[in-house]
Formats: sequence, structure tokens, C-alpha cells
Amino acid sequence: MPILCTHEPLMHCKAHTFQLVKVQAEERSAISSEPNLTSSLTASCRKAKAMKYEAAAQQWYVIRFVPSLNLAALKARPRKDNQLLLWYCLRAIDTTGRGVLDQEMTTKLLRTVFNYKRQTIYKYLKAGNNVFWRRHISRKGRSVIILRSLARVACYLKANINTHERFVQLQLSELPPPGRVQARRALLYNSGAYKPPTTHPNHPISRKSLTEQTGIEDRQQRRYDQIMEAHGVVRERTFAYYRDRNTRKLKALVSLVETERGDVLTYELPNRYQTPCLGGSRGRLPKVARLVRATKESCIRGEATSDTNHRRYYRSRKSLNRAALKGTATAGYYPSRSSPRKYIFEIV
Repeated sequence: MPILCTHEPLMHCKAHTFQLVKVQAEERSAISSEPNLTSSLTASCRKAKAMKYEAAAQQWYVIRFVPSLNLAALKARPRKDNQLLLWYCLRAIDTTGRGVLDQEMTTKLLRTVFNYKRQTIYKYLKAGNNVFWRRHISRKGRSVIILRSLARVACYLKANINTHERFVQLQLSELPPPGRVQARRALLYNSGAYKPPTTHPNHPISRKSLTEQTGIEDRQQRRYDQIMEAHGVVRERTFAYYRDRNTRKLKALVSLVETERGDVLTYELPNRYQTPCLGGSRGRLPKVARLVRATKESCIRGEATSDTNHRRYYRSRKSLNRAALKGTATAGYYPSRSSPRKYIFEIV
């Protein structure tokens, strides 16, 4: 009996002590105002990993623009720029090139990596259905997105694709978020109307010729350029020179220009424009151009992009002399070797 008496109090005391300790721990976690460092650190680590994964995914995806499609989407009424950008993103997701994407997985990827909202995705999918893509339910009951081909989209937008046209590409991280509509439109115009800095030649061109070529007014062009100037140089001034026959030195070619304030003497040429996007390959664009039977619109006589016999700018002096031998040129400008801003005027 003494032994039992000694054991029972000990067991009772031990169990009671353990229960008290447990209650004290729960009360301390519930009442204490100190933050849980372990959970906060875990949440911050998860958030950092998610941001790191998103940044890596954005660097991996490359968006490829077609300049003619960009301008055609901006000229359409109502504009088709939002649907076209989503079509570009879907083509970037379709790495295999099959043209068939699972809608559930694609929507999840657009939300996490491309920063689209669910409501915006379904809104654009509905607006561009049967034009840029076709939504279909497979035999297994899964919703899929079937992308339209480049030729069909070009025919719908009535884009004038040139056989010498090239893709323009940029990283996904450089693409403005879907909420910045004006910034996205400025990027479409900039990559569609202007050439990359690596493209040669990139001759001066006037605003009037750009308006005829792109269908976008002068004011809107300047707004788009102002938005894109934060990402790099867009406009560059050029000047006209001629070579003196006696001294063989370059002199400023002064010309008379009519303005609102009167006649002004100047030797400036139209500005030269460029896009911060990188130039890509031609890919299947020549074939698409033949399929849609694109015809290039003629620009104003004397501008840089004119393919008629009245060209004003040439790649070099040799190309000017070659055109003179063919009888298609009597005078023209060509860039100087010393500075790309200097254009030399010469009469053949």
C-alpha cells in the first residue's frame, strides 16, 4: 500500500504538470502580440521564389511582332490591338508550333507569367474568337484554343506584308502590363512603323509620309514617340551636306523652307526614327506575303521608303552611281562614312 500511495501521487502530479505546460503554451501563442517569425519567413521565402520563377519565365518567353500586323490592328476600327497582343502571347506559349493549347493551363500561365487578369483573358478571348483563334471542346471534354495561322490573320486585318519584311522581337519582361493600354499601343506603333537600330539602311522619313504609310495622324505619332522615348532613342536629327569641288570638303546644304512665321534657311533633313526592339529573321513572312498577295502602298514621292524611280536616299555612293547608270536617278543623298547624321547630296 505505501508503494501504491507513493506511485499514484507521482503519476497524477506528472500528468497534471504536463497539462499545465500545454495550456500555457497555447495561451502564450494566442495572447502574445509577438509575430510568428517562422511563418513570416516561410511566406517571404515562398514569395521570393515565386517572383524569381516569374522573372525567369519572363526572360524565357520571346514575343515576335509582325510590323504590318501591328499597323493594321491600330488602323482597324474598332482597334484590334488587345486581341493581337494576346495572339502574340499565345504564339509564344505554343513552343511546339501545333497551334492547339489547353485553355485551363493557358489561362493559368497567362495569369502567373503574362500578368493578365482572369476577367481580361475571357473578355479578349470572346472578342477575338473565330478571328485570331477558335475555342473548341475536345472529345475528352477539355476546352482548347486553336490558333489561327499568320496568313488568315493578315487577310482579316488586310495587312500589306512585304516579301522583305522581318519579325521584330522582344523579351516578355519588356512588354508593358495589360493595364497600360497606351504604352502597349505605342509599342505596337513603334515596332511597326520604325526599324531596329541594327537595320541598315535606316534613312530619314517625314511625318507626312509616315501618316500615309501607317494611317496614324501626326499628333498621335508624337504621343507614341514620347511614351517610347523612356526606353531608348526614338528620333534622331539628320543634316544635309554637299562636297565642294575645289576643296573637296563638306559644306552645309542650305535650303529655303516655308513655315508659318515665314521663309527659313535650314540644312536639316527629316528625322530618322528607330525602335528599341530587336530585329529577327524573315521566317515564313515571304510565303505569307505571296499567299495574301500583299501590295506595298506607295509613299510620298521623294521619301526614304519609296520603291519607285524617284528615290531620294541611297545606301551609298556606289548605289547612287549604279542607279544613275540605269537611268533611274540624276541626284540623291547617301550617308557619310564619318557620321550617320550627315547625308551628302550629289548630282550625277
